[in-house]
Amino acid sequence: MTLARDLARRLARRLIDHGSNRLRRTRPEWADAMEAESSYLASDSGRLRWAAGCAVASYRVPQGVEDRVYPAALALGVALMTAYKWTADEGLLTLAVLSLLGAALGVVEPRRSLVSGLLVGLVVAGVNAFETLSGVRPAYEGAVHSLQHDAKWLVLVAPSLLASAIGGFAGLKLRSARM
Repeated sequence: MTLARDLARRLARRLIDHGSNRLRRTRPEWADAMEAESSYLASDSGRLRWAAGCAVASYRVPQGVEDRVYPAALALGVALMTAYKWTADEGLLTLAVLSLLGAALGVVEPRRSLVSGLLVGLVVAGVNAFETLSGVRPAYEGAVHSLQHDAKWLVLVAPSLLASAIGGFAGLKLRSARM
C-alpha cells in the first residue's frame, strides 16, 4: 500500500467519523447510513469523495439550539474577557473572571469545552501582545512590555482549560438529569 493511498483512507475515515459525529444527536439514522454506505465504496478516491460530501452535508443539516447559541456565547465570553483585561491589570480577579467565563462556556456546550477554555485563556496574552505590537495601551498601563513578557501570560490557558472542563462536566450532568 502506498503512502498516498494510506493517507487517503485515513482522511476518508476521519471525515466520515466527523460527519457522523456531528449528526449523531439530531439525525442518528443519517449517521448510521453514512457509516454503512462508506464500506460499499470500492475505490479509495470514491470513498474520499463520499467522505468529503458527508462532512460537508453534516454542516448543512440544521442542528440543535446549542449549535446556534454556542458561537454567540463564545464570542460574548471572549469579548467580555477582552473588555475586562483592557480595563484591569492582571491579578487574582483576572484569574477569577477567566475561570468563570471558561466554566460558563463549558456548561453551555460541553462538547466544545476545551476549545472554549483555550480561547478564553489566550485572551490575556493576546491583549498584551496587541498592546506590545500596536503601541496602543489602556489608561492604567504605563510600562511598555516585550513579547517575551506577554508570552508568560499563556500560563492562564491552564486554569481556563480546567474551568471549562469542569463546566463541561457540569453541563453534561445537567443534560443527563433533564433526560
